[in-house]
Amino acid sequence: MANLPWLILGFPLLSAGVIALGLRSKPATAAWLATLTLGVCFGFSMVLAQNPHSFESSFTWIHLPLIQIEFGILVNSLSLLMLLIVTGIGFLIFLYSIAYMKEEKGIPRYFASLSFFAFSMLGVVLSNNLIQTFIFWELVGLSSYLLIGFWFEKETAATAGKKAFLTTRVGDIGMMLGILMLFVHTGTFNFGELALELGHVQILPHTMTAICLLIFMGVMGKSAQMPLHVWLPDAMEGPTPVSALIHAATMVAAGVFLLARLDFLFAISPQAMTVIAWTGGTTLMLMGILAFFQNDIKKILAYSTLSQLGFMILGMGLGETNGSMLHLTVHAFFKALLFLAAGSFIHACHTQDIDEIAAYGGGLNLIKKMPLTSFGFIAGSIAMIGIGLPFINIPLTTSVLSKDRILERLIPHSPWALLLTTFFLLPTYFYTLRLLIKIFSGGKSTQKPVHESGLRISIPLLVLSFFCFDPIFKFFFSAYFTFPHDIHIPATHGLILILTLLAYLVFKGKYSKTPSFFAMKYFFDAFYDSLIHRVQENIAAASDFFERKIIVEGAANGTAKFVTGTATLLRKLQTGMVQSYVLIFVIGLVTLTFLMISVLK
Repeated sequence: MANLPWLILGFPLLSAGVIALGLRSKPATAAWLATLTLGVCFGFSMVLAQNPHSFESSFTWIHLPLIQIEFGILVNSLSLLMLLIVTGIGFLIFLYSIAYMKEEKGIPRYFASLSFFAFSMLGVVLSNNLIQTFIFWELVGLSSYLLIGFWFEKETAATAGKKAFLTTRVGDIGMMLGILMLFVHTGTFNFGELALELGHVQILPHTMTAICLLIFMGVMGKSAQMPLHVWLPDAMEGPTPVSALIHAATMVAAGVFLLARLDFLFAISPQAMTVIAWTGGTTLMLMGILAFFQNDIKKILAYSTLSQLGFMILGMGLGETNGSMLHLTVHAFFKALLFLAAGSFIHACHTQDIDEIAAYGGGLNLIKKMPLTSFGFIAGSIAMIGIGLPFINIPLTTSVLSKDRILERLIPHSPWALLLTTFFLLPTYFYTLRLLIKIFSGGKSTQKPVHESGLRISIPLLVLSFFCFDPIFKFFFSAYFTFPHDIHIPATHGLILILTLLAYLVFKGKYSKTPSFFAMKYFFDAFYDSLIHRVQENIAAASDFFERKIIVEGAANGTAKFVTGTATLLRKLQTGMVQSYVLIFVIGLVTLTFLMISVLK
């Protein structure tokens, strides 16, 4: 049993290595090897989950006089939960990819990168210390760069990969500084030892706040919180299964997971918790509004991910670790489902525009032509909204409970805080309902041929659909969460009915042009592009000045002028007249004599 976590961690890396080195000319074998390997890891994770006891295993990796770094694993309820999410949902996405990507070039490279991505995320989940976590954290960033830029021949895809890599590096620099500051004050990187040390080590409040906020910078980068959110919408340039993996089971979940892993640290600094909560709330609201104004189905889902992550971060800032992790788990299922269903629509309709997708089926006819995909998309959308059975206190989807869990935490704080957060959630209802209405009740049929996707695409959709509903979710995950009282369900359901009617009336008519403020995404991208352009110009100007004035004119030309001047002076001294040489000799002799007398005195 103690060896299973090591196998879970090692198998995806082994799979990636075998594919990269030995199966580059065998795409089908590479695809199935990667998929079955992660399936085995999921099986191992289920075995571990049947015996949910905590344990730790490690060995000394680096030993120096003043520092010792271990390489180890930590298995507890949080690790087990994330293992099931990463390997379970990851396996379904791998299986989906076999059919979805079969016509693409570079399949071995794709599945090698996917396996390496899974290995990196599993490393983050299982690490027992901050240094090891940071190493795998960086590997997650590297593998995301490889996958987002998979179609590197496309300039937009290559640029999106670089943008994701560089943006997350900004946050990671802060995270690294925070980890080092924490080590200076505690003398350890181990999570268990950190929890003990922080109990009796005296750290100044402002220092602790600085440490927490620096580490939170890494979370802002990976979980795409404002203002480091700009990479995630552009990451849609990668293949749709990659989008599902990044948004559901791996990269963006890493930040929320790290906050949960270090909840004992952040709880020490109320100021840091306040910053975290406001960052999450702002992202929840503003990114939800941007989702409302998109027409690209993947962009809508991307901005919805930003908004949902903001809600999880808000919960973490309120100290509601259980509710945030519950929402992370629920979100992993419904967001993977939505992306894979969107991929099925895109695969069948050859477009990402929701109006054009609707035109293929003529509104509700799309449900008849693609029933499994439509069922999955509707189930995922219902889960994203969070809805209960009509007028009774029973949740239909578990997302109702995860939202209530976080909202309940606000009740002791202030009714205004509860009202404000509920207001922040409103864009979620609007953009989800707009998406459903535009796809399934709008557009005139073009009568173009469209049909349901194959089994390898449909099976993952069905499995994920079932987990969106509350009874099935609770059956499998009740050991990991405590569920709240369903106090908000009737009010929420009434609100949803009103919003549904309002959205239907609004979106059955013509659509106004998107305001430039929203079309420009609050000008974050424009500001960063301008800033980078200016920085590049200044660096280029400074480099040009250094090269021309210091290197060329100073070093090269200056040396030449010095040698020429010295040679000219020496040439003038060579007059050929004996009396000149005698004069120089006498002057030198007098000077030398004067210096010797000065020294002897």
